[in-house]
Amino acid sequence: MSGQDTPRRAAPWAADSSVPRTGPADQARTGPTDQVPAGSSERAVTGRMDGTTTATTHGTSAERPGGADVDGETVAPGDPAGTGAARERPGTASSVLTAVLTGVLAGALATALHGGIWYLGGWWLPWGLVFSGALLLSASVWCGTSTRRVWAAAVPGLVTYVIAWAGAYLREGSALVVTTWQAPIGIVGILWFVVVFAAVMCSVIVTGRWLVRQRAR
Repeated sequence: MSGQDTPRRAAPWAADSSVPRTGPADQARTGPTDQVPAGSSERAVTGRMDGTTTATTHGTSAERPGGADVDGETVAPGDPAGTGAARERPGTASSVLTAVLTGVLAGALATALHGGIWYLGGWWLPWGLVFSGALLLSASVWCGTSTRRVWAAAVPGLVTYVIAWAGAYLREGSALVVTTWQAPIGIVGILWFVVVFAAVMCSVIVTGRWLVRQRAR
């Protein structure tokens, strides 16, 4: 030998003193450790209560203001594009025209048919009153929901009331609307005003609740 000290190589099985060693006891204290292999595209997405979505990828996070992902695009909460429930509401002039025309057509037809009575022995059944009330209610609810305005649901009933009042009192002896308690046709004529008022109130309530449910979606 030359007398110089030859450096010794560490055995491959020798433990490195700089790396802490963990045994079963240490793992029991610290718990299992989840490892994510390098190069993986694993992504964790967590939702918050305020509607934001946080995406975490390899230790980096980014917040998105939207609460939903539609076709790769972030949609804000309540956005009509995400739900598709909201529609464009017609203008005021269009809503007024629709409500008035509906009231004139439905009101004139309902007032003309309200006096239909079916006589059966000693009984009489006002089928015309029931049919006219259902017609006016359906037309009023349709008018309110199609224009998406509560007041539009009341307009057909108000127009019908004017038509019925004109038919009963503007012309003396009119047979369109008879108001007397001495004959069934007169009783039906008086009840027609009550039915018109009830149709207005019901249509306003139904339309209002429908609009509330639509906005809540």
